[in-house]
Amino acid sequence: MSDTVLRFAPSPTGGFHVGNARTAIFNYLYAQHYGARLLLRVEDTDRERSTEDALKTILDGLSWLGVAFEGDPVFQSQNGDAHRAAVAQLLESGHAYYAYETPEELKEMQKKAQSEGRRVQYNRNLTSEQQAAYEAEGLPKVVRFKIPEGETTWDDLIRGVQRWDNREIEDFVIQRADGSPVYHLAVVVDDHDMSVTLVMRGADHLSNTPKQILLFRALLWDVPGYAHSTLILGSDGKKQSKRHGATTVIEYKEQGYLPETMFNFLALLGWAPGGGREVFTREELVEAFSIEGLLKKDAIFDQKKLEWLNGEHLRAKPVSELAEEAFEIWKARGWITDGDVENRREELTRIVGLFQDRVRTVQDFDGAGYFFQEPKEYDAKVHKKHWKADTPERMQMLIDRLRPLEAFSESEVEGVVRSLAGELGLSASKLIHPTRLALSGVGFGPGVFELMEALGQETCLRRLQKGLEVLGQNA
Repeated sequence: MSDTVLRFAPSPTGGFHVGNARTAIFNYLYAQHYGARLLLRVEDTDRERSTEDALKTILDGLSWLGVAFEGDPVFQSQNGDAHRAAVAQLLESGHAYYAYETPEELKEMQKKAQSEGRRVQYNRNLTSEQQAAYEAEGLPKVVRFKIPEGETTWDDLIRGVQRWDNREIEDFVIQRADGSPVYHLAVVVDDHDMSVTLVMRGADHLSNTPKQILLFRALLWDVPGYAHSTLILGSDGKKQSKRHGATTVIEYKEQGYLPETMFNFLALLGWAPGGGREVFTREELVEAFSIEGLLKKDAIFDQKKLEWLNGEHLRAKPVSELAEEAFEIWKARGWITDGDVENRREELTRIVGLFQDRVRTVQDFDGAGYFFQEPKEYDAKVHKKHWKADTPERMQMLIDRLRPLEAFSESEVEGVVRSLAGELGLSASKLIHPTRLALSGVGFGPGVFELMEALGQETCLRRLQKGLEVLGQNA
C-alpha cells in the first residue's frame, strides 16, 4: 500500500463534463494501481452558483462510471472555520493584507498596469491611521495574498520541472468582503486538512499551481506533489465544448453509450498504455496504468472512435446483460410490457442477440421495432432497387413453399429460399432483398433467415402477403 492520498474535487456549478470525468478516472486508476487512498471533495463555496441538481449530476456520473472513493464526500462549505483561521494566520505573519480599493479604483489600476506592461501594484503598506480611516468610512475590504519576489518551481509528475516567475502573479484575493474564502485559499486549506499528498488534475489548472504552492509555504505546510494531465480538444483542435456534441457524462449515457466504454475511452485520452491496444476492461486498465504513461500532448476527442469502441464493448457484453437495457427501450416504446419480459424472456433475448453485432449504441435497439409491429411503410430506395416487374411472381412462389413447412427454422427457411433461387436460375439475393423489405420495411438488419425464424411462420407469411399486395402494386 502507498502512503499517497489523492482527491477528486468537482464544483457543483454545472454539468459533469468529460474533462471532469477523465480527471476522476485518472485519480481512480492511480489509486487502484498503486494502492493509494482516493477522497471526494465537493467544492461548493460558490453558494450562488452551486446547485443540488449539479451535485446530483456529478454523483450520478461518478456512480455510473464506477469511480469509487474512500469514505463520505467532504463538502468545502463546511470547513469555513479552518479557512478563516488560515486567513488570520496569513495576516498575522505578514503574508496577507487588507485591501480597500473600490471597483472603480481597481479598474483604473488595472488599466494603468496594462498600459505599462506590468502587474497591478496594490497598496500593501497601509499605515494604521489609513486603515482606521477606511474602517471608519465603512469601506468593504478584501484580504489579498502578498506575492513574494523570485520564482515558484515544482517537479510535475507528468510535465517535469515547471518554473513560474512570481512577477507574473498579482496579489490575489484570498477572502472576499463578505468573509468567504476564495478558491485558492479554500483548496489549500482543504488539501492540508485532508492530508492530500498528490493533486492530479487537468492542464487548465497549471496557472493555479504557483499560487497554491505559495500559500502552502506561507502557512508552513507540506506542499503536495502535482500532476497536470492534458487538455481535451475537439476534432477541430479547439477546447471541447457543446459545439462538438454531448459534453456531459449523463448525455452520453442517455445516447446509449456503456459505462465501460466511457471509462475505457476517457482513460486513453491523455494516457498511452503502449502496445497499440485500445479495448480494455476496467480491471485491465488498472493493471496497465502507470504515471509514466500519462502524456503531455493534448488529447483529441474522436466521436467516431467512441462509437467504434462502444460497438466493441457491446459485442463483448453478455447478451443477457445487454438484454436488460434493450428491454427498457422497448418498454418505453410500448412494444413490450413487464409481463412480456417475464413470460417471453428467452424469445426477446434472442432478438437482442440478433442485433448485438450490428449496434453502435444501446439506443440502436430502437431499430428493432419491426420485430413487434407490422411495417407501416417501406423504404422507397430499397423498393426501387430490389423490387422488379417479375418480383411479385417470385415472391408468390416463395410464399407457397414456405406455407407447408412444419419446422420454420433458420436452416429450413434458408433451404427453401436457396432451392427456389436455384430452380429459377437466380442468385439468392434476388429473393432475400425483397423478402427483407416485405418483412421489415427496411433494407438492413440481422440475417434474413434468422429474422424469419424469430418472427415465426404465421407472421412471416402474413407480412410477405401484405408486402406482395402493397409493393407489387407499386412495382
